[in-house]
Amino acid sequence: MNGRLTTSLEVEQKIIELQKLLKLSTKASVIRIALGLSLKSKEDPRKVYNEKNNDHGGGSYQRITITGDYDELYRALLIEQLNKEVDDTELFPELFNAHISRGINALYDEYQLKGNYDKVLDSIFELI
Repeated sequence: MNGRLTTSLEVEQKIIELQKLLKLSTKASVIRIALGLSLKSKEDPRKVYNEKNNDHGGGSYQRITITGDYDELYRALLIEQLNKEVDDTELFPELFNAHISRGINALYDEYQLKGNYDKVLDSIFELI
């Protein structure tokens, strides 16, 4: 099992900016919100955010840093969203990274649209 993923440079820059804008203590917190947003869509995120197109120039994250004590829950959520069983090599880093990329871009776009902290938080709670 691969226990590490690397984001694209663009996604990493957005994670850093969102962490500051949302006043979150860790980048993992931003990533978890992004995963939740991405899971709202029924489309497979790999259709747009394919691992082959990832420049791997961003941050490197251990699986445990993202999922913590809830690894099995995240695994179940990602499998449920796809509506098919996937093996661990496909799940992490490939599927996780695609969800992170899609979710970060959605969260970043939402921040750009709303323009302030309170409106973005309200919007996040509405979206999730």
